[in-house]
Amino acid sequence: MADWRQAPVVDDAVTTQLRQDLDEDDFVLVHAALADDIRGRMAELAAALAADDTETARRAIHSLKGAALNLGHARLGLLCSHLNQCALASDWSAIRSAWNDLRAVSSASLAALGHGGLAFDGDSSIVRH
Repeated sequence: MADWRQAPVVDDAVTTQLRQDLDEDDFVLVHAALADDIRGRMAELAAALAADDTETARRAIHSLKGAALNLGHARLGLLCSHLNQCALASDWSAIRSAWNDLRAVSSASLAALGHGGLAFDGDSSIVRH
């Protein structure tokens, strides 16, 4: 698997293909939906990890991975792919340890989309280590 740290925040080839495949309104719409999904899935994941709800956490990671990769947010998608493997192996300590990286990469994707950061950007205490 490619190292997520080396991946671009946004894969320009995917963005170019999406611009060719979608009209401008749809392009804007799917990116706004991705921003909403990043915020929603990160909040869902934070709550699930705080409650030790591993099934909800796994689903949130998996969903975020798919949305990010499909829309060219390579760094987020690859990090979530790694975390998805950790979830399948029940390595929840690795996922909790990666929380700050996941938060930072999610914020970078939101910034690339022209959106503000996560609602809980400054507070990682909701995820117990």
